[in-house]
Amino acid sequence: MESLSHIDRISNLPEPILHHILSFLPFTQTVQTRVLSRTWKRAWHTFSVLKFDSDFFYQVFPEDSNDVSEAGKQKLREIFNYIKETLRIRHNEMIRLMNFSLFVPGDSLEICLPYIDQCIFYALGCNVKELSLELLGNPRFNLPEIILCSNSIEILTLAGLKLESPRSVKLSSLTKLFLMRVDATDLVLQSLLIGCPLIEYLSLQLCPGLKNLELSGLTKLNKFEVCDAEELQRLCIIAQDVQEVSIQGPLPFQCKFNLASCKFLKYLRFALTHIKDEWLCNQISKFPLLESLLIAGCDDLKSINISSRSLKLLEIYDCLRLVEVKIAASSLSIFKYSGDVISFQLGAITFSKSHLLFQTENSSSEWYTEHFNFLQCSINVIVPEDLRRIQPSPLGNVDHLDCTVEAFKWRFAIKSAVDGFLWISPHSRTLSIRLGYPPMSSLKLQFSYRRQAVYEGRIAQCCKSRPISCWWQCIEEVVIEYTYTGKAGNYAERHIFKGEDIWDKMDCLIDLQTQEILDWDF
Repeated sequence: MESLSHIDRISNLPEPILHHILSFLPFTQTVQTRVLSRTWKRAWHTFSVLKFDSDFFYQVFPEDSNDVSEAGKQKLREIFNYIKETLRIRHNEMIRLMNFSLFVPGDSLEICLPYIDQCIFYALGCNVKELSLELLGNPRFNLPEIILCSNSIEILTLAGLKLESPRSVKLSSLTKLFLMRVDATDLVLQSLLIGCPLIEYLSLQLCPGLKNLELSGLTKLNKFEVCDAEELQRLCIIAQDVQEVSIQGPLPFQCKFNLASCKFLKYLRFALTHIKDEWLCNQISKFPLLESLLIAGCDDLKSINISSRSLKLLEIYDCLRLVEVKIAASSLSIFKYSGDVISFQLGAITFSKSHLLFQTENSSSEWYTEHFNFLQCSINVIVPEDLRRIQPSPLGNVDHLDCTVEAFKWRFAIKSAVDGFLWISPHSRTLSIRLGYPPMSSLKLQFSYRRQAVYEGRIAQCCKSRPISCWWQCIEEVVIEYTYTGKAGNYAERHIFKGEDIWDKMDCLIDLQTQEILDWDF
């Protein structure tokens, strides 16, 4: 009787399940399974996902992708001949491909050119659904027009190619088109899009030649993004069903945008673009369904004034000239900001989550006082000591407080930091502070108190704003655990402090070098 330990149960699984297993493996390992057994060899030959992409290429040819020696050229020919034969077998057996990706390394186009057309021919003959063709180097390889007449392609990714005016485009099933480093003019792109009646997602990245781009007649278009179009002068989207638009620079200073026709827009992102205050205000008012707005690196903005009933998420990052934010958005629940200390006018808004990152040396007690209501609704923020004496703590019944301090250059005393955090939530049982970005060290403090936190019937002298005693009058014991993770290894230490001078002892424990960047995430 054959031992159960020698029975190959996996090879006896149905072929669709073997294909499912293969889908979880890196593609180079997927190829290697063909040598395990006849069953696995058959599973490989019928596997419908062929990703001969950059990851595959650099794993099988790791020495030097630009090796121009005869040995290097011969290895390239062998690799591409194998790819061609793999496709030919599937073509002859009429196996439909779900995905075919082909990567051509830089300075090897002449060597690979005889194989590229054959690979594309076989892939299209297998009715491939998702096709990706990427060439490194300057766009000089003209896209084979046979690709533009495929009825099977649903997702098409092209990178490093030159797109000339096509005679005919019939991509009747195409829903997603990604162009990266594709050299094409406005007219060529429009001719291409006319033949894509079902396109839903269009992405343009680093595409030279685009200057006056008008997207119209695309009734199914749902998502559009453009990035690094350095020659673009004008962008006009006439497609009312578009729900997501992302415009990312760098773009020319004089580039103009017209998005007014996007009545159903829900997600809008601007990054490194030259948008103006008045233009932004007017555009946002035209999107009654807008839910998410991201503005990053738009240095021409000085005042952001947004009025929207539908906006739920607002993100503003690193706009160097920005001095004020005015928002009237009753549905706004998440707000994220990174940049200088500025003026906020947010009205009666209560956030479920906010993330504030101030990078400045200009904060003052007056600024904190002016924006205290906003900071309090944000729940977690350290304010100056003189203001803490007259303002109530935002949290009164939190046992565990978790904070992050992005800090690298200037020094802060542990006592002062703990004082600030415990003002947020007096008499918390534990306080965790992560330090650095990404966090490399952490402090965890466990507190024991010697008297009740709440005075019954009288107000504590140390905290006039609410009947809760200050933490430094009630602490009986503090257990501090400090951990550090770095290139040299891990380090940890643990201390227990008691007595009247507990905080003086703790304050001298660790000398931290930090930078004035406080990260509040809750």
